[in-house]
Amino acid sequence: MPSVRRNASPKHLRVAELLERDIRQLPPGTPVMPVTELMERFKVSQGTVVHALRTLRTRGLITRPAGKKRLVTSSRVRSRDAVLNVLVLCPNWSSPDYNTTNQALLDEARRQRCALESVHYGAEWGKEWGVHWREILTRAVQAHDGVVVLPSSIQSGLEEILHETGKPSVMLWEPQLAAGMMCVADDDRAAGWMATRHLQNLGHTRIAAFLSEPQLQGMKSRLDGWEQAIREAGEADPRRLVIDGSVEPGSDSIVGSYEKFRRWLFQNNNKFDATAVFCLHWTGALAVLRALEEVGIEVPGDVSVIAHAGQNRFTEFTKPALTVVQGNVEQAARQALAMLKAVCVGDKPAEKTVLIPQAIVERASTRRIDARTTRPRRSS
Repeated sequence: MPSVRRNASPKHLRVAELLERDIRQLPPGTPVMPVTELMERFKVSQGTVVHALRTLRTRGLITRPAGKKRLVTSSRVRSRDAVLNVLVLCPNWSSPDYNTTNQALLDEARRQRCALESVHYGAEWGKEWGVHWREILTRAVQAHDGVVVLPSSIQSGLEEILHETGKPSVMLWEPQLAAGMMCVADDDRAAGWMATRHLQNLGHTRIAAFLSEPQLQGMKSRLDGWEQAIREAGEADPRRLVIDGSVEPGSDSIVGSYEKFRRWLFQNNNKFDATAVFCLHWTGALAVLRALEEVGIEVPGDVSVIAHAGQNRFTEFTKPALTVVQGNVEQAARQALAMLKAVCVGDKPAEKTVLIPQAIVERASTRRIDARTTRPRRSS
């Protein structure tokens, strides 16, 4: 007869773990033992058993059918060769990064026996539809085995829905949205440091940082990495080298960033007082390339430009082609679905947070300089 031994874990969690082992061996719909029998079996109080059962319901392993009093094992208890139904939650505006990520997920889903469905979300929908929109989103989550969430600075209460439904979920490209979520992301701090060190190795000592997209945590981490490299090179006040061209979420980030940077140049007499710039997102790099060209500052002759590439390949086709720090969207999709599948069949993923390594892709927008290189010229 199993009993609950003393260890560091709370008693209800130890009961839940013992029960989970049994539940994993049962077909969906099998009734769970009554509370009184579980109390006797594990030699614990009623409160401990109730708390343990609540934990298993949150994990989606047991459920109470409508109109019934007995808890039963859930259809979430899957065999390893079962097809998993995965919901992809995506912000409701167009983005090449979202499109590329969705395609990578679709390609990987075929290999891992997953069926994908996408639902878009946005704050304005919640405002217009009120509680009805929350109910629709909750039903969509409940109808799937697991969830992949693409990031937005507007989350529309997703964290509460994911917590309440207890569905296994993975956040892509940003830290986990809710407690218990898994996460697959670029190592953004390392990316910011790596991009800046690359410019320093080319001889640049005055390196600006250009903000464009809304400042999600990943963007802030890249800025932290840039600042770390700048301080390591002896700069006491890196923030004076930050140019803020950030825009509101959902807006046309390229046009908005271009207009803000163009105004910044005008206010500085069309002079760019740095030999290089790290653009925290590729959209900002497009804005910087156009604005610098318009005021007669050449890339890379006067200013070298490096950017975070995001998940798409647009940066290969700019003029000049952008030097970037880039991750691997296919690897991220593979990790995300594998983590979901592991949880759904009862395994524990090796890690709850996976950081995708990134690499510098050298192209035409950066060049080596030396001490004799002249400062960027002011347009005539």
